[in-house]
Amino acid sequence: MKRSPFLMLTWSSLKAYFRNRGAIFFSLLVPLMIMGIFGLINFGNSTPSVNIGVVDQAHNQVSGRIISSLQGIKAVKLHTGALDSERHELQQGNRDLVAVLPASIGQGSTAITAYYNQGSPQNSQVAIAIMNQFVDRASFAFAGISPSLTLDTRPVQSRNLTYVDFLVPGMIALSIMQTGLFGVVFTFVQWKQRGILRRLMATPMRVSDFFFSQLATRLTTVALQIVVLLAVGLFVFHFHFAGNLLYLLIVGIIGGGIFLAMGLAISGASKSEETAAPIANLVSLPLMFLSGIFFSRSNMPEWLQTITQYSPLTYVSDALRSISIDGASLWAIRTDLLGIFIWLAIAVVIATRLFKWEVV
Repeated sequence: MKRSPFLMLTWSSLKAYFRNRGAIFFSLLVPLMIMGIFGLINFGNSTPSVNIGVVDQAHNQVSGRIISSLQGIKAVKLHTGALDSERHELQQGNRDLVAVLPASIGQGSTAITAYYNQGSPQNSQVAIAIMNQFVDRASFAFAGISPSLTLDTRPVQSRNLTYVDFLVPGMIALSIMQTGLFGVVFTFVQWKQRGILRRLMATPMRVSDFFFSQLATRLTTVALQIVVLLAVGLFVFHFHFAGNLLYLLIVGIIGGGIFLAMGLAISGASKSEETAAPIANLVSLPLMFLSGIFFSRSNMPEWLQTITQYSPLTYVSDALRSISIDGASLWAIRTDLLGIFIWLAIAVVIATRLFKWEVV
């Protein structure tokens, strides 16, 4: 019985990959180590500040005074926005309290509704105390009415996401990039230098069988890495996974195609490992630290946020995070998927133009 060349090549490539300790180290063990270090340090609990959201429906002198006073407190991270968006952030655990300044504020006795995070009692009580302090101060602005403002507190149950919940999808995205780049670059450069690719082309093997076997190998390892990293996050660091594993695998596999094509392009343009390594690092390091893998991109300057929102790793990590944390469907992340497919097309075109079977 004649065996399929594609299946034989895929099986041989899988065995060769798992024998490559360097590829496994960089694509799986390094993300696991980083996740372990950052998960144990847990930067999300290291800051003493409280997150207060303000919905200003009045836009007058009194509401402005309350907002400016809150902005002057170092222990307060102030956020302003619409009621629906701030309530959503509160339910996600990103706010300790959301205060609604009604349109009637400054026109007599008015109650300010303050929704607080019931799942984070310590920070919520601090936020309530701060709001009470400024409500009392603002009341002195109205002569003859004491008190002019009151605080109506209402509990809201939230998910109270931790730093680990932010970190784990980022580590999955990092693992996908590492596999595509470093799992391909060094292997193909070595094969070119040793003439292995040239000898393969002299066989009856079809080029499509060879490339699809490599694609199947790398994307299979991507799927395995997603499962391993997710399992470690769930059972070791108590990651709050709210999504669909199938959606996560779909995004991870498609995203993996981007970095696989990038790896082929780099290996095609490089004549040796000495030239391939700097190029691969030049691509991976900026993506690693500027795509919201370890920390939110909201901490970056606005101009840098604008640039980095279009990076391929940003699209992949944002999509994985939306599925994992928010339980988003594929339709809900269609913008990120569109960005992923555009980058996939760009990477494939570049790889097709640059890839060579032998050193020239």
